[in-house]
Amino acid sequence: MPRASKDVYGFDELEKAFTKLKKKYPDNADAMLMAQGRAVQRDVKSTTPRKTGKLRRSWTLKKVKEYKGGKVRVVRIQSRAPHAHLVEYGHKIYRGGKTRRNGRKMNRVQLAVRGVKSLGSVEGKKVLEKAMNRARSRFPREAEKLLNKLVKEFDG
Repeated sequence: MPRASKDVYGFDELEKAFTKLKKKYPDNADAMLMAQGRAVQRDVKSTTPRKTGKLRRSWTLKKVKEYKGGKVRVVRIQSRAPHAHLVEYGHKIYRGGKTRRNGRKMNRVQLAVRGVKSLGSVEGKKVLEKAMNRARSRFPREAEKLLNKLVKEFDG
């Protein structure tokens, strides 16, 4: 028994438009991610504590990278300064000698025997974390703008 079929008019044009939209998306998405990354980098640099200025100057923005077969796009902000993690997350302060032996941390008793005193800890500044939280609140608006821009090109 033959099947009844009906042609859907305009579907070919719609499919072509989606293909064109799919080709334009990566470039526009990369540009938006880089703009967001630059904004976060500016924010991090402006809020980083300044003693010598080396940490502030060390923040770099990496290019957009694809993961999971192109499904995920990532832009990275990182610091070249060797002490950046200490400022970001905090650290303990010791005075009077080494705190490690054979590459392993010594316990309280071992430190006391060697005359090493703990002077407390410094709380982390969480500069990058705070900047990322501010960026997360802006990101949906920017993504919606990108989508609206692409859809306008699609309509026009």
